[in-house]
Amino acid sequence: MFKVLIVRMLLPLGIASAAMAASVPGGVSAEFADNAPTFRGASGSGQTDFANVPVAWNESTGENLLWKKSLPLPGWASPVVWEDKVVVLGANEKQRFVYCLSAVTGEDIWTVEVPAHADATTPYKPDTMDESWDALVHAGATPAVNGEQVFAQFSNGQLVALDLSTGEVLWHIVPGSTRSNKYGLDNSLLVYEESVIAAFQGDERFIARYDATTGRQLWKADRSSSTWASPILAPRTEGAPLVVLPGDPDVTAWDVETGEQVWTTEVLTGGVDFCVGPSPVLADDKVFVNCQNCGIYGLNLEDGSVAWALEELPDGSLFPDGASMTTDGKYLYQFYESVLTCVDADTGVVVKQKELQDFANYASARLNGDHLYLSCESMVLVLKADPADDFAELGQGQTEENCDSTLAVVKGRVYARSDRSLYCFGAGPCSVASK
Repeated sequence: MFKVLIVRMLLPLGIASAAMAASVPGGVSAEFADNAPTFRGASGSGQTDFANVPVAWNESTGENLLWKKSLPLPGWASPVVWEDKVVVLGANEKQRFVYCLSAVTGEDIWTVEVPAHADATTPYKPDTMDESWDALVHAGATPAVNGEQVFAQFSNGQLVALDLSTGEVLWHIVPGSTRSNKYGLDNSLLVYEESVIAAFQGDERFIARYDATTGRQLWKADRSSSTWASPILAPRTEGAPLVVLPGDPDVTAWDVETGEQVWTTEVLTGGVDFCVGPSPVLADDKVFVNCQNCGIYGLNLEDGSVAWALEELPDGSLFPDGASMTTDGKYLYQFYESVLTCVDADTGVVVKQKELQDFANYASARLNGDHLYLSCESMVLVLKADPADDFAELGQGQTEENCDSTLAVVKGRVYARSDRSLYCFGAGPCSVASK
């Protein structure tokens, strides 16, 4: 039996049905876009346009810190937000938790411990070659919400759906064994209409779509390439949207309704031995992918053909092994080590590179309006996304703990996950004590 700890129930706000809420870039409903339902926002490309999002915060002084909540177990999964609720994961080798908190105050709404499924890879032990990663990769995939349900995938292979209001477990399956996966299931989840889409990297490699209500598999497409990237939904001129996922060496697109492969393109060759980590981003009719030792590629969404390729950077700096780019449609922004690179999205020409005083961590870049948020361990640099203005610094966000998870940005707030805590920052006085 599932162990469900209902810590405290808060009255839910009005929530539309999953069918109304879920959509894709190019046709995102206002309600879906007004939340942070998946990895790097509704578009999946790390771009949002919310008002009154702070450009500076400081845990030590309390500047713009609305609340801080201690979490018992670590995880690299980013928080997701729907209306008055924020959901975050935590796990280790033996335990898996889904935490639902008030997005306004940080108070507990419900906590669910998901026990090991009989078919799970238990105990799952990552072989990351970096002990600091070991405690984090058990909950590396960002969950997804659709207004009614929460979907979470853990590195021992378990995929679970819960009721967003109550924490009730709706279904719980194990798509496959992760025994041969030495870096955890870091492929974040997508929601599409009344379904959830998950990429699986284990003894088998596939991407699949599941019914949101029952967990029934709607389709499954085998993959030949390895990847730790997250898939993205992309609109087409005609037909159903595409699910696009980069891998080593293939970038592949499937029809989201049928699972039929639409195109595949081999571009990410020569990657590092743990394969492809950065997730794709979208702008207009192109999808952009990048990987260390490979470069950045602009692919035409209709057929996967290469529109342009950038295989070396002018200053000799490297392409990232894990952190994803972001885009405003005009430019691509890549941040790796200490170098911010700005690339013209139409041509692949490097517009500007700037060396910053701090090094990037594993979190992906975020863009809100014309403000770039670049994560650097215990600090976030906030810059003006304007190469003509030399990416002028607008502010800094400072925490006492390292935040390696990608920021969630929504409705004037920034949510940051550290190894031990969840932070909420917003413009205005600190009105809620840290927890």
